[in-house]
Amino acid sequence: MSNIFFSIIVPTYNRANLLPKTIESLLNQSYKNFEIIVVDDGSTDNTEEVMKPWVEKGVIYHKKKNEERAVARNTGAKLAKGEYINFFDSDDWAYPNHLETAYQFIEKNHQPEIFHLGYDYKTPEGVLERKVDNLSGDSLNERLIKGNILSCNGVFIRKDIILKHPFVEDRILSASEDYELWLRLAAIYPIRYDNTITSTIINHDARSVLSINKDKLIARQEAFLKHLFADNTSNQKYHSFKSFFKSEAYTYIALHLAITKKHRTEVLQYLLKAFFTKPSVLTRRRFWASLKNIF
Repeated sequence: MSNIFFSIIVPTYNRANLLPKTIESLLNQSYKNFEIIVVDDGSTDNTEEVMKPWVEKGVIYHKKKNEERAVARNTGAKLAKGEYINFFDSDDWAYPNHLETAYQFIEKNHQPEIFHLGYDYKTPEGVLERKVDNLSGDSLNERLIKGNILSCNGVFIRKDIILKHPFVEDRILSASEDYELWLRLAAIYPIRYDNTITSTIINHDARSVLSINKDKLIARQEAFLKHLFADNTSNQKYHSFKSFFKSEAYTYIALHLAITKKHRTEVLQYLLKAFFTKPSVLTRRRFWASLKNIF
Protein backbone atom coordinates (compact mmCIF):
# COMPACT_ATOMS: atom_id res chain seq x y z
CA MET A 1 0.00 0.00 0.00
CA SER A 2 1.39 3.41 -0.91
CA ASN A 3 0.37 7.05 -1.11
CA ILE A 4 -2.13 6.76 1.74
CA PHE A 5 -4.56 9.68 1.94
CA PHE A 6 -5.38 10.97 5.44
CA SER A 7 -8.33 13.02 6.62
CA ILE A 8 -7.70 15.14 9.70
CA ILE A 9 -10.99 16.09 11.35
CA VAL A 10 -10.82 19.14 13.63
CA PRO A 11 -14.03 19.68 15.62
CA THR A 12 -14.16 23.17 17.12
CA TYR A 13 -16.41 25.41 19.17
CA ASN A 14 -15.55 29.03 20.06
CA ARG A 15 -11.79 28.60 19.79
CA ALA A 16 -11.06 31.23 17.18
CA ASN A 17 -8.05 32.40 19.18
CA LEU A 18 -6.50 28.91 19.37
CA LEU A 19 -7.55 27.33 16.08
CA PRO A 20 -5.00 29.06 13.75
CA LYS A 21 -1.98 27.60 15.55
CA THR A 22 -3.53 24.13 15.41
CA ILE A 23 -4.19 24.39 11.68
CA GLU A 24 -0.74 25.80 11.05
CA SER A 25 0.85 22.84 12.83
CA LEU A 26 -1.25 20.39 10.80
CA LEU A 27 -0.36 22.03 7.50
CA ASN A 28 3.33 21.85 8.39
CA GLN A 29 3.54 18.10 7.81
CA SER A 30 6.47 16.33 6.18
CA TYR A 31 3.92 13.92 4.65
CA LYS A 32 1.75 15.85 2.19
CA ASN A 33 -1.11 13.58 1.11
CA PHE A 34 -3.93 14.70 3.38
CA GLU A 35 -6.92 16.96 3.87
CA ILE A 36 -7.99 19.01 6.88
CA ILE A 37 -11.71 19.27 7.64
CA VAL A 38 -12.66 21.78 10.32
CA VAL A 39 -16.15 21.04 11.65
CA ASP A 40 -17.47 24.15 13.40
CA ASP A 41 -20.02 22.97 15.96
CA GLY A 42 -22.07 26.16 15.95
CA SER A 43 -19.44 28.62 17.20
CA THR A 44 -20.75 32.03 18.30
CA ASP A 45 -17.36 33.77 18.15
CA ASN A 46 -15.50 34.85 15.00
CA THR A 47 -14.35 31.34 14.01
CA GLU A 48 -15.93 31.64 10.56
CA GLU A 49 -14.03 34.88 9.85
CA VAL A 50 -10.77 33.44 11.20
CA MET A 51 -11.15 30.42 8.90
CA LYS A 52 -11.38 32.39 5.63
CA PRO A 53 -7.62 32.63 4.91
CA TRP A 54 -7.21 28.95 5.78
CA VAL A 55 -10.01 27.97 3.41
CA GLU A 56 -8.14 29.85 0.69
CA LYS A 57 -5.19 27.56 1.46
CA GLY A 58 -7.32 24.44 0.93
CA VAL A 59 -8.63 23.70 4.43
CA ILE A 60 -12.24 22.49 4.30
CA TYR A 61 -14.60 24.40 6.62
CA HIS A 62 -18.00 22.97 7.53
CA LYS A 63 -20.27 24.87 9.92
CA LYS A 64 -23.24 23.18 11.58
CA LYS A 65 -25.55 23.72 14.51
CA ASN A 66 -24.21 23.00 17.98
CA GLU A 67 -24.63 19.31 18.86
CA GLU A 68 -21.37 18.61 20.76
CA ARG A 69 -18.12 16.91 19.75
CA ALA A 70 -19.38 13.41 18.99
CA VAL A 71 -21.72 14.67 16.28
CA ALA A 72 -19.03 17.01 14.93
CA ARG A 73 -16.55 14.15 14.70
CA ASN A 74 -19.05 11.82 13.06
CA THR A 75 -19.98 14.59 10.61
CA GLY A 76 -16.32 15.03 9.70
CA ALA A 77 -15.87 11.29 9.19
CA LYS A 78 -18.80 11.25 6.74
CA LEU A 79 -17.28 14.16 4.79
CA ALA A 80 -13.79 12.64 4.78
CA LYS A 81 -12.16 11.26 1.65
CA GLY A 82 -9.19 9.70 3.41
CA GLU A 83 -8.47 6.04 3.97
CA TYR A 84 -7.55 6.86 7.57
CA ILE A 85 -9.21 9.37 9.89
CA ASN A 86 -7.44 11.35 12.60
CA PHE A 87 -9.53 13.42 15.03
CA PHE A 88 -7.46 16.38 16.18
CA ASP A 89 -8.51 18.79 18.93
CA SER A 90 -8.67 22.44 17.91
CA ASP A 91 -6.46 23.68 20.76
CA ASP A 92 -3.54 21.24 20.38
CA TRP A 93 -0.52 21.08 18.06
CA ALA A 94 0.88 18.45 15.71
CA TYR A 95 4.57 17.96 15.12
CA PRO A 96 5.81 17.73 11.50
CA ASN A 97 6.27 13.95 11.84
CA HIS A 98 2.61 13.30 12.75
CA LEU A 99 1.39 11.90 9.43
CA GLU A 100 4.76 10.54 8.32
CA THR A 101 4.92 8.36 11.44
CA ALA A 102 1.33 7.22 10.87
CA TYR A 103 2.09 6.38 7.24
CA GLN A 104 5.14 4.31 8.18
CA PHE A 105 3.17 2.47 10.87
CA ILE A 106 0.38 1.60 8.42
CA GLU A 107 2.89 0.32 5.86
CA LYS A 108 4.62 -1.80 8.49
CA ASN A 109 1.45 -3.22 10.07
CA HIS A 110 -0.68 -3.97 7.00
CA GLN A 111 -3.60 -1.54 7.29
CA PRO A 112 -4.43 -1.81 11.01
CA GLU A 113 -7.99 -0.96 11.98
CA ILE A 114 -6.93 1.50 14.69
CA PHE A 115 -3.63 2.60 16.20
CA HIS A 116 -2.19 5.27 18.48
CA LEU A 117 0.93 7.44 18.43
CA GLY A 118 2.81 8.99 21.34
CA TYR A 119 2.16 12.51 22.64
CA ASP A 120 3.24 15.01 25.25
CA TYR A 121 1.80 17.84 27.35
CA LYS A 122 2.99 21.44 27.15
CA THR A 123 2.02 24.82 28.53
CA PRO A 124 0.74 27.47 26.08
CA GLU A 125 4.27 28.89 26.20
CA GLY A 126 5.66 25.57 24.93
CA VAL A 127 7.17 24.34 28.19
CA LEU A 128 7.21 20.53 28.31
CA GLU A 129 5.26 19.07 31.26
CA ARG A 130 5.34 15.34 30.58
CA LYS A 131 5.57 12.71 27.86
CA VAL A 132 3.43 9.66 27.09
CA ASP A 133 5.86 7.51 25.14
CA ASN A 134 6.47 4.48 27.32
CA LEU A 135 3.45 2.26 26.63
CA SER A 136 4.23 -1.44 26.43
CA GLY A 137 2.72 -4.78 25.39
CA ASP A 138 1.48 -6.25 22.12
CA SER A 139 -1.56 -3.95 22.12
CA LEU A 140 -3.23 -1.37 24.36
CA ASN A 141 -6.47 -3.32 24.83
CA GLU A 142 -5.86 -4.51 28.39
CA ARG A 143 -4.26 -1.21 29.43
CA LEU A 144 -7.35 0.69 28.29
CA ILE A 145 -9.48 -1.09 30.86
CA LYS A 146 -7.50 0.65 33.61
CA GLY A 147 -8.17 4.10 32.17
CA ASN A 148 -8.02 6.21 29.03
CA ILE A 149 -4.36 6.72 28.18
CA LEU A 150 -5.06 7.56 24.52
CA SER A 151 -4.82 11.08 23.19
CA CYS A 152 -7.54 11.63 20.61
CA ASN A 153 -4.91 13.46 18.54
CA GLY A 154 -2.79 10.32 18.42
CA VAL A 155 -5.53 7.93 17.29
CA PHE A 156 -5.84 6.92 13.63
CA ILE A 157 -8.85 4.85 12.52
CA ARG A 158 -9.59 3.33 9.14
CA LYS A 159 -12.53 5.15 7.58
CA ASP A 160 -14.57 1.98 7.10
CA ILE A 161 -14.19 1.21 10.82
CA ILE A 162 -15.26 4.64 12.12
CA LEU A 163 -18.26 4.73 9.79
CA LYS A 164 -19.31 1.34 11.11
CA HIS A 165 -18.57 2.25 14.74
CA PRO A 166 -19.22 5.99 15.21
CA PHE A 167 -19.03 8.05 18.39
CA VAL A 168 -22.14 7.87 20.57
CA GLU A 169 -24.07 11.09 19.92
CA ASP A 170 -25.27 11.77 23.45
CA ARG A 171 -24.62 15.34 24.63
CA ILE A 172 -24.43 14.20 28.24
CA LEU A 173 -21.54 11.88 27.37
CA SER A 174 -19.44 14.72 25.92
CA ALA A 175 -15.77 14.57 27.04
CA SER A 176 -16.04 10.81 27.64
CA GLU A 177 -17.32 9.83 24.20
CA ASP A 178 -13.79 9.09 23.04
CA TYR A 179 -13.00 6.65 25.88
CA GLU A 180 -16.31 4.86 25.33
CA LEU A 181 -15.45 4.42 21.65
CA TRP A 182 -11.88 3.23 22.30
CA LEU A 183 -13.21 0.55 24.68
CA ARG A 184 -15.93 -0.44 22.21
CA LEU A 185 -13.36 -0.81 19.44
CA ALA A 186 -10.95 -2.63 21.75
CA ALA A 187 -13.66 -5.25 22.32
CA ILE A 188 -13.39 -6.07 18.60
CA TYR A 189 -9.95 -5.05 17.31
CA PRO A 190 -6.39 -4.86 18.62
CA ILE A 191 -5.38 -1.29 19.47
CA ARG A 192 -1.84 -1.12 18.12
CA TYR A 193 0.56 1.70 18.88
CA ASP A 194 3.87 3.43 18.29
CA ASN A 195 5.47 5.42 21.13
CA THR A 196 6.93 8.02 18.77
CA ILE A 197 5.65 11.43 19.91
CA THR A 198 3.85 13.26 17.11
CA SER A 199 1.52 15.72 18.86
CA THR A 200 1.18 17.81 21.98
CA ILE A 201 -1.75 18.56 24.29
CA ILE A 202 -1.77 22.20 25.40
CA ASN A 203 -2.73 22.67 29.04
CA HIS A 204 -4.44 26.06 28.86
CA ASP A 205 -6.84 27.65 31.36
CA ALA A 206 -9.99 26.61 29.49
CA ARG A 207 -9.11 22.99 30.26
CA SER A 208 -9.04 23.67 34.02
CA VAL A 209 -11.09 21.31 36.18
CA LEU A 210 -11.67 24.23 38.57
CA SER A 211 -14.55 25.38 36.35
CA ILE A 212 -16.18 21.96 36.11
CA ASN A 213 -19.96 21.64 36.54
CA LYS A 214 -20.70 19.09 39.26
CA ASP A 215 -24.04 17.87 37.88
CA LYS A 216 -22.70 17.52 34.33
CA LEU A 217 -19.65 15.63 35.60
CA ILE A 218 -21.80 13.13 37.47
CA ALA A 219 -24.26 12.76 34.58
CA ARG A 220 -21.38 12.19 32.15
CA GLN A 221 -19.96 9.30 34.16
CA GLU A 222 -23.39 7.73 34.51
CA ALA A 223 -23.90 8.06 30.75
CA PHE A 224 -20.49 6.49 30.12
CA LEU A 225 -21.41 3.39 32.12
CA LYS A 226 -24.83 3.19 30.49
CA HIS A 227 -23.54 3.36 26.92
CA LEU A 228 -20.54 1.10 27.48
CA PHE A 229 -22.65 -1.77 28.78
CA ALA A 230 -25.56 -1.14 26.41
CA ASP A 231 -23.34 -2.35 23.57
CA ASN A 232 -23.59 -6.14 23.40
CA THR A 233 -19.99 -6.77 22.39
CA SER A 234 -18.62 -4.42 25.06
CA ASN A 235 -20.92 -5.91 27.66
CA GLN A 236 -19.64 -9.40 26.91
CA LYS A 237 -16.01 -8.24 26.83
CA TYR A 238 -16.09 -6.16 30.02
CA HIS A 239 -18.84 -7.87 32.03
CA SER A 240 -16.40 -9.15 34.65
CA PHE A 241 -14.99 -5.61 35.00
CA LYS A 242 -18.35 -3.92 35.59
CA SER A 243 -17.75 -3.25 39.29
CA PHE A 244 -14.26 -1.96 38.47
CA PHE A 245 -15.61 0.50 35.89
CA LYS A 246 -18.26 1.70 38.34
CA SER A 247 -15.67 2.18 41.05
CA GLU A 248 -13.42 4.06 38.63
CA ALA A 249 -16.30 6.33 37.64
CA TYR A 250 -16.98 7.13 41.30
CA THR A 251 -13.34 7.96 42.05
CA TYR A 252 -13.13 10.03 38.85
CA ILE A 253 -16.05 12.12 40.10
CA ALA A 254 -14.56 12.31 43.59
CA LEU A 255 -11.16 13.51 42.41
CA HIS A 256 -12.48 16.19 40.07
CA LEU A 257 -14.83 17.49 42.73
CA ALA A 258 -12.05 17.38 45.32
CA ILE A 259 -9.74 19.49 43.16
CA THR A 260 -12.32 22.30 43.13
CA LYS A 261 -12.23 22.40 46.97
CA LYS A 262 -16.00 22.99 46.93
CA HIS A 263 -17.72 19.62 47.40
CA ARG A 264 -16.22 17.87 50.40
CA THR A 265 -19.38 15.97 51.38
CA GLU A 266 -19.99 14.71 47.85
CA VAL A 267 -16.34 13.64 47.53
CA LEU A 268 -16.63 11.48 50.64
CA GLN A 269 -19.93 10.03 49.43
CA TYR A 270 -18.45 8.98 46.08
CA LEU A 271 -15.34 7.53 47.69
CA LEU A 272 -17.57 5.40 49.92
CA LYS A 273 -19.59 4.28 46.89
CA ALA A 274 -16.35 3.36 45.16
CA PHE A 275 -15.16 1.35 48.16
CA PHE A 276 -18.40 -0.60 48.60
CA THR A 277 -18.53 -1.28 44.87
CA LYS A 278 -14.92 -2.48 44.67
CA PRO A 279 -12.94 -2.59 47.95
CA SER A 280 -9.67 -2.95 46.04
CA VAL A 281 -10.12 0.72 45.09
CA LEU A 282 -8.01 1.38 48.16
CA THR A 283 -5.00 0.44 46.04
CA ARG A 284 -5.83 3.08 43.43
CA ARG A 285 -3.89 6.35 43.53
CA ARG A 286 -6.97 8.38 42.57
CA PHE A 287 -8.79 7.34 45.75
CA TRP A 288 -6.06 8.74 48.00
CA ALA A 289 -5.51 11.79 45.81
CA SER A 290 -9.17 12.66 46.31
CA LEU A 291 -8.82 12.45 50.08
CA LYS A 292 -5.63 14.48 50.02
CA ASN A 293 -7.37 17.31 48.18
CA ILE A 294 -10.15 17.72 50.76
CA PHE A 295 -8.05 17.52 53.95
